[in-house]
Amino acid sequence: MKSKELCNYLERLRSARNMSQESFTTGITSLRQYRRYLSGESDLPFQVIDQLCDRLGIQTINLIRELETARIEESKEIDQFYNYVVYNNREIIDKLRLRYDKREFIDVENRMVYEHSCNLYDFMNQKMNVETMAKLTKDLINFHKIGKQTIFTMTEMFILTALLDLEPKASEKQMIASRIKTALTDSSVVLGSSVNFAYQLVLFRLAKYSGSNKEYNDVISYCKLGIDHATSIKNYYLLEYFYYYSALAHYRLGDLEPYENHLMKCFVALHLDGNAKKIEKFTQMINRDFNISFADFVIEHYRKNQTQ
Repeated sequence: MKSKELCNYLERLRSARNMSQESFTTGITSLRQYRRYLSGESDLPFQVIDQLCDRLGIQTINLIRELETARIEESKEIDQFYNYVVYNNREIIDKLRLRYDKREFIDVENRMVYEHSCNLYDFMNQKMNVETMAKLTKDLINFHKIGKQTIFTMTEMFILTALLDLEPKASEKQMIASRIKTALTDSSVVLGSSVNFAYQLVLFRLAKYSGSNKEYNDVISYCKLGIDHATSIKNYYLLEYFYYYSALAHYRLGDLEPYENHLMKCFVALHLDGNAKKIEKFTQMINRDFNISFADFVIEHYRKNQTQ
């Protein structure tokens, strides 16, 4: 458990009990030192945690349990906020920003994802240009240190791969893809994330980028990781894209059997989801990219299987 997370949660409880910071910390620690704990400049000693909990009238062990529950709920809220941004749900986003802008986040990664989501929303609605969006994204993850960094959090990887759609320099895109590819092959250099969708989105962006560079074997590898992860945790976020990209990569390589199998699985994933707009979008993409009628392909595939 991070010291700053504990301090942020204590601060939230203090505010909810309408206690001033001064009355909360008197006799336990100086106000200046408490603010260092809040900023993350100093680690919060357990003895201080225990005394602050006592002042709030709660047991320390219960605080830790409540903090983990609150952190999980906060992560779900930020996941949902990101989804609102992706679908540009302006009315809900504007209301939530008024609330979240004043909020002291428990988890620093949730704060990062929130700030990234706000930047993305402003970029999508033409409130900033691509250069500004790329700069803010880099600043958020200390991009200048990425080349020397040996350990990543999944949240950092999620925000970093957003640059694959933003950064015009091919050399930087190649560096990002290479660094993330290396990290994904060594689980010891990737720290977990509170962001539920991060791993899938990282793989999706890498598969898309690899496809644009005609690195089809990499596309297939990333898609397999995405499919395996989705099915293992029963979270099917972006699953139809993994099947689609994998089918397209096999098609480009001339591997007809896996191409057909993945395209059929894409069809099944789309219809299990049941989103009519998404089905229409993928049908148009598949008709164009494979030079086929998706509906006729599915019918013919079922017919062949029945006669075998």
